[in-house]
Amino acid sequence: MTGNEVPAAKEPSRATPRWLRGDSVAVGLLSLAGLTLLQRSVGLLRNVWFCRVLDDDQLGRWSLAYHFLLVAAPLVVLGLPGSFGRYVERYRQRGQLRRFLVRTGAACLAVALVGFVGLHLGAPWVARGLFGDAERVALVRILATTLILVTAFNFLVELLTSLRLIRLASLMQFVCSLGFALWGVMLLTWTPLREEAVMLAYAGGALCAALVGLAVVVWYWQCLPQDTQPLSTGALWGVLLPFAGWIWAWNLVSNLFEVADQFMLKYFSGLPPLAADSLVGQYYSSRVIPLLLISVAAMLAGSLLPHMTRDWEAGRRAAAGRRLNMFVKLAAIVFTLGAACCLLGSPILFTWALQGKYDGGLAVLPGTLAYCACYGIGCLAMNYLLCAEKAPFACLVWASGLAFNVVLNLLLVPRFGLPGVVVATFVANGVALVAIFRLCSGAGMQWQFGTLVAAALPISLWLGGGPALGIVAVVLAVGCWERWLVSEQELAAAREFAVLLLTRWKGGGDRTQTASTQV
Repeated sequence: MTGNEVPAAKEPSRATPRWLRGDSVAVGLLSLAGLTLLQRSVGLLRNVWFCRVLDDDQLGRWSLAYHFLLVAAPLVVLGLPGSFGRYVERYRQRGQLRRFLVRTGAACLAVALVGFVGLHLGAPWVARGLFGDAERVALVRILATTLILVTAFNFLVELLTSLRLIRLASLMQFVCSLGFALWGVMLLTWTPLREEAVMLAYAGGALCAALVGLAVVVWYWQCLPQDTQPLSTGALWGVLLPFAGWIWAWNLVSNLFEVADQFMLKYFSGLPPLAADSLVGQYYSSRVIPLLLISVAAMLAGSLLPHMTRDWEAGRRAAAGRRLNMFVKLAAIVFTLGAACCLLGSPILFTWALQGKYDGGLAVLPGTLAYCACYGIGCLAMNYLLCAEKAPFACLVWASGLAFNVVLNLLLVPRFGLPGVVVATFVANGVALVAIFRLCSGAGMQWQFGTLVAAALPISLWLGGGPALGIVAVVLAVGCWERWLVSEQELAAAREFAVLLLTRWKGGGDRTQTASTQV
């Protein structure tokens, strides 16, 4: 053991059920891939059905409400759950995890209740600011209830992910998506509610998943060893609050970055409110599939961070960098390939499944796919800054991207409408991605040449599905042949991963758990 290394993390005891033990990277990735495939299939079918059933203005109001929740959910809990991936492992190793969880959980509950009450009291003002109509107070009251349920769901997902229980966090995501779909179908079919039905269904899905997550956490708590070291309140919040504050600011800026284009369409397109809602609905249809890239990237980044943190805290910083290189390359290639295939099949989706209602969304689909892929790659790369406790840099990156987004949208939206929004958002995402890579390099990250090439592949999506597939094929062939895309170490890890898959398929069980720890 070197001078920089620390003892291994204190896991739950051997008496703990196997399903409550932390996952290796390989097992977590397998679980994430399998359940994400199911979840995103359900989500895709659900969103396509919503687009068919709702008018484009109703879809636009749901989109505005959803993105309000996206911004408000991490905002209302002051960024505390976002710090779990970085600090749960530290307090586990120090024998202080129980006190850490009790104090952060109580703080999150208190501030979430304040946010819930505030939304109810300020409903008319929120309705005017969010929907441009002070009469939509009922929507805001539904949003308040949905917000507290989504906040609880996010808290539990972040906690399970930070404990490296990736299988169970993925299961929660799947239950939420399935519950959202089932409640949505029932409410839209059997009630006259429209966008209100979708919001209630989203709340119902979050509630079902939160109950599952709560049961897991209670069981895990019973198996968790007692704390062996005291944890003073001042020591905890002195470390946690500065980091959580920057995570709070980062969440605010990055989520505003993601939703700014829709609000620019709503308020700066120069159209009447109903026509602006319809344009936002068209934009939403173009993001049904691209948003899957962002959600998968966010789940992958959240799942990878605890493993990188474990390496980092143990003094294996080079290993954390190698792992990040591998996953960024893999994600960039897979995202581009998936987006290219989506472009090839998009006429069928928009003409048949969506009944030709969203031709405006089809026209801008290449751009939305390209910038969502860039955003997803940036989410993954950001993990290095979080490991290095450079959260202020993360906030700076998304702030610069947001500034570019707003300025370009102000210039392009009044003149070009929806295409202008997509071009502006792509440029802003490109600026943010370049800034992330540069700041990570300044913090000590050594990016491989193959990683930089792979990260540029989403640009090819502007050319269409066929050309993008051709470019990816050339990069893969040349890069693998010349060994600048895949290193020998990564090939060895891939072979070990393949052996792991085969062994687990044949029922190898726990024998693979230890062997796969470094995959």
